[in-house]
Amino acid sequence: MALNFKTYARTEKVSLGTIADICGKGGSYRPASMNNWMDETKRVALVLIKKDGTSDIVICSPEVSKRLRSKELKLSQLMGFEVKENLTKSGEFANIVERPTSANSLPAVAITDEIPTYEPTKTFSHEEMIAF
Repeated sequence: MALNFKTYARTEKVSLGTIADICGKGGSYRPASMNNWMDETKRVALVLIKKDGTSDIVICSPEVSKRLRSKELKLSQLMGFEVKENLTKSGEFANIVERPTSANSLPAVAITDEIPTYEPTKTFSHEEMIAF
């Protein structure tokens, strides 16, 4: 096997925005499948859904996947996490959900005259979804 020398060029990760920005008002996101969620050898995949019904899949970083499965993170907390376009070892691009790494990457909350409304949502754990 021969060595394949190339000029090393560091590529910057391109931010595609936060999950909330990408889905937009009226959009949503959810785990891609129960099999993916339960398989700890894989990264968690999320389906991002816009209001018009179009969707795309993003993959969580290993750290975010681990924290979701251990319940250190809730799905609702991912809204402010950035999706970054990463170049894989094979030269392809992958969209990865990454946790904020500094105070500068945390989303700012705008103060408006609107009064927030509370809409309770049903919360459940993945254990409740397993049939016995």
